[in-house]
Amino acid sequence: NGLALEFASDTLKSDGEIVLAAVKSQGFALAFAPDHLKNDKDLVFAAVRQIGNALQCAADKLRADKEVVLAAAKQKGAALKYAKEPLNQDPDCLKAAGLFDEEENATYARPEKATLSVKFSLAEQSTPYATEFAKFMKSDDFLKHFKTYNPNAWCKDSCDPDFTDINHPCRGSLHTCGFLESQNLDSVTKRPCKKTCWRFAFRFHQQESKDTNGFMIQVEEFHGLGD
Repeated sequence: NGLALEFASDTLKSDGEIVLAAVKSQGFALAFAPDHLKNDKDLVFAAVRQIGNALQCAADKLRADKEVVLAAAKQKGAALKYAKEPLNQDPDCLKAAGLFDEEENATYARPEKATLSVKFSLAEQSTPYATEFAKFMKSDDFLKHFKTYNPNAWCKDSCDPDFTDINHPCRGSLHTCGFLESQNLDSVTKRPCKKTCWRFAFRFHQQESKDTNGFMIQVEEFHGLGD
């Protein structure tokens, strides 16, 4: 069991070959390696390929390495929360995690559109519940037939510096948002883009759900709803 590395001597913990064998057995053994080995890309690769969430034990430099993050996200989608910004919102990494449609214009069996209302789950301090639920929807025999907007799978900004301040005047409309229309809507598609205010993008997709007789799914975690 690779976790036995916790009880090894400091000399053995500093031996790269021993640590490599440990993380190949159990990726979380990386937590017991010295800092210089947490900076070893080959060793961290081995750990995240065994269990993606071992990314949290890697040095910050490697949590900001796209190759490492991609490997972790492919193994465990929820591991993306441990990536350093902006990789936790990078389209390629979101695709690897199973959170981003490979084809934006993909055709779905049902015409109704859905909106997912969840806590933000691609930040290190959050739980992975929302991410796991979004992945479940993609594999569910019924829900997978609806094009679903997942707010966590978007690179977005906010006219609210705190993002979720209930007292902020933005209500997701062009009239209340602090961003100009040119920032909220792509000039060609007239749809939300990478720099759109998240409130505007969320309301935009809620309206699409309403217009197509779709629905919104609100996910409540154990400790309650998000802000």
